[in-house]
Amino acid sequence: MVERSTTEEPGLTILDPPRPVFRRKRFVLPFAVSAGIALVGAIALFAAGTVTLPFQRITVVTAMMASKAVYFQDAEVRRILMSHGVDVRVTDSGGSREIARDRQDRVREFDFVMPSGQAAGELIRDRFGGRVFYPFASPLVLGAFREYAQALAAQGIAREQPDGQGLYYTLDLTAFVRLSLAADGPPMTWERLRQPVPNRNRIVAQTPNPCDSYSGSAWLGLVAFAANDSAAPTEQDALAVAATIKPVFEIEGLHGSGIGTTFFHPDGRTTAPVGVMYEHQYLAYQLSEVAKHGRADRERVLLYPDAHHRTEPWLIAFSPAGERVGELVRADPRLRRRALELGFRLDNEESTALNDLLKDKGLPEPELSRTEGFLPKPPELEAMIRQVGRCPEIRVPL
Repeated sequence: MVERSTTEEPGLTILDPPRPVFRRKRFVLPFAVSAGIALVGAIALFAAGTVTLPFQRITVVTAMMASKAVYFQDAEVRRILMSHGVDVRVTDSGGSREIARDRQDRVREFDFVMPSGQAAGELIRDRFGGRVFYPFASPLVLGAFREYAQALAAQGIAREQPDGQGLYYTLDLTAFVRLSLAADGPPMTWERLRQPVPNRNRIVAQTPNPCDSYSGSAWLGLVAFAANDSAAPTEQDALAVAATIKPVFEIEGLHGSGIGTTFFHPDGRTTAPVGVMYEHQYLAYQLSEVAKHGRADRERVLLYPDAHHRTEPWLIAFSPAGERVGELVRADPRLRRRALELGFRLDNEESTALNDLLKDKGLPEPELSRTEGFLPKPPELEAMIRQVGRCPEIRVPL
């Protein structure tokens, strides 16, 4: 008889589940840290006004402008506008006067335009209409490297401002223009001054082309004012004055773009040692230098003409979207604060907001002349610009 072995089937034992053990320290601490970070981020987003951006409808606003594009292209300005649901897209006009010269009426295809000064603004408004906003201002000045300013001071044509810490000078505009136009003897060069600068170029302020640039056309008007016994040329003498000052603009040619960019390049001393620019460009540069290095750049200074021209960029809106931007720039305290940080002056010449900001950052307050250099009326200024720059005519409404 054969015995058969039997194998028992494996049994399945069901155990009670283990009681959970909570490791409080390992779980609660990371959770608390993450929650804290999230809370801080949420508070920051609420404070910045951007927490609802993913749920907002963004309005794209188109604009055309020249040098004042720096404001709307600033990252902080863009962030603030986006918090209002506005995205401004800027097209470079190549110069404020190029906007007024548009012959195909494409200007009104934009929601707004922003010429750099009131003379160009008047041309555009009178030709194309629109609602005007006045966001900020910036005087016309000359940027200069220190040795050039000191040479002019030694010549009696400039004086260092007493509280400017060596950064600001006041320029005798009439004497400077006379020096540039000196016809007796050899041409007056920088190396022929009492305190010479090793530069054989004629003594002029390099300027953008007045045909295209507002700063160039405004400087032409100031030079004409100084050469015309501190009076704005009239219809009777505009062309004669233009013929007189034309050599000032032909000595070194006319630059196509703003000197306010090349002046701040590392090689600015060789390309634009003395040039026409806006005050805000210099102040924004120095504020940036203080923020980065803790001190101002003392090699670059400003010359303030004793007959000043305060440029007022006009924001000219052609649509409700453009008007909304104009209203925001005028009313939003964050946008106004950022304008100060970019070197602009607010409201009027008596406002101390910019000086207060400069003082807070350790920079001196510049001294502005109380004498205004009056520009010719638009038809006369246009006639002078055409004669000096040989540029196409801009239709001036009568």
